[in-house]
Amino acid sequence: MIFNLITILVAVLIGYHFFKKEKMIFICFLPFMIQYLWMFASILVIEQGAYINEQERYGKFVFSNFYLLIFFITSVISFILFFKIFKSSLRLDLPTIKIFKSKEISITYAISITVIIIAYISLFSSPSVYWSDEVTKFNYWDTAAYPGLKALLGSTIGYLPFIFGLIFKRYKKTTITLILLYLIYLVGVDQKFTAFLYGFIGFITSYSFINFKRQKENNILNFKKRYLAVLGALIFTLVLIRYTKKNPFEYLNLTPVESVFYRAFGLQAHVFWGVNEKYNYNDHPHSWDISELNYGMHVMMKDFTPEFHQRYLERLWASGVSWTNAYPAVLMRIFPLPIALAFHFIIFAIVPLVYVLMIKTIQRDNYIIAIILFQLTLWLTNIYSMAYFYRLTKVVIIFLLLAFVAHIYNRAKKLT
Repeated sequence: MIFNLITILVAVLIGYHFFKKEKMIFICFLPFMIQYLWMFASILVIEQGAYINEQERYGKFVFSNFYLLIFFITSVISFILFFKIFKSSLRLDLPTIKIFKSKEISITYAISITVIIIAYISLFSSPSVYWSDEVTKFNYWDTAAYPGLKALLGSTIGYLPFIFGLIFKRYKKTTITLILLYLIYLVGVDQKFTAFLYGFIGFITSYSFINFKRQKENNILNFKKRYLAVLGALIFTLVLIRYTKKNPFEYLNLTPVESVFYRAFGLQAHVFWGVNEKYNYNDHPHSWDISELNYGMHVMMKDFTPEFHQRYLERLWASGVSWTNAYPAVLMRIFPLPIALAFHFIIFAIVPLVYVLMIKTIQRDNYIIAIILFQLTLWLTNIYSMAYFYRLTKVVIIFLLLAFVAHIYNRAKKLT
């Protein structure tokens, strides 16, 4: 336990130094910072001998946090290096969108209201996850009155908090109302943990960079820190209420409160722990199959699901049920550690590239394009946590489309 605590302390100190020296870059890295710290804490619990119900075995000490720390340091160095390279070398010049002479901030404001209205129409028209045992957050859109709205709303309308951050200073009172309505909507579709957490990150990201345009970088996170405590209490309360009604870990003789903590810390990093125990600690042969990155989580579930339950995997994937944090664990299954780290260092550069472009669009008041780019960061966060690299295709397509628009716009400017 002492070894794990020291490892976590080193990670926290690195993160704190990162925050003090590079606040702008730290905000962009925040989703991954939370992912890593959450995994560090989870491994601490697992290596104390916690039971891993997905793998049906008990954890043991195999130096997993040490290997996670190496990946964490590699991620930080890669992100900072490529962020600075792209920030100094890339130029983005896109047209400003206007509708009936309205500026983009007004259009963005109208979009937020419209999306909330559509979300509530869908929510009130569809079967409730609270009144039907057959409806869950995983099959909500299969039973929804207007399933076509999934393309706009997705599971959590993840881009909406980012919009709230953009419009907060201009439309403060209305935005607060919209935020409350958004939180109620998330509860209505049975979202827990991640949706609230990443919604908060989305808001802080755009709010901070809007703030950065007007103030010094030292004030980039100028918001009331007690909101973090409120958010944490809200998430815990909602999950506890849900687990009190239906405790998914009752068969492990856990109380609802114990189940909340088990869900939060006992399972977040069990994939990384399992891969490290199998491929590093016990020297199991690596696959050397890079195609496993396309559906990395599926590969991990096949690898560590007990044989008796393997027959249920296809059904689980079809219903949207999966584990979490298959990346960067999958790299240790594919490659020996040095190659895995080098591969990660290079491929992780895609993330700071999109963040740099997003910041540049905010600085130029191209809010609509900024929202699109933020959506790309949401997809990338999912890709780099679940190891679903097949989803990079749509990121690349949208990225190329934006590059084409910028090229046409710049050529037209030169001709006029």
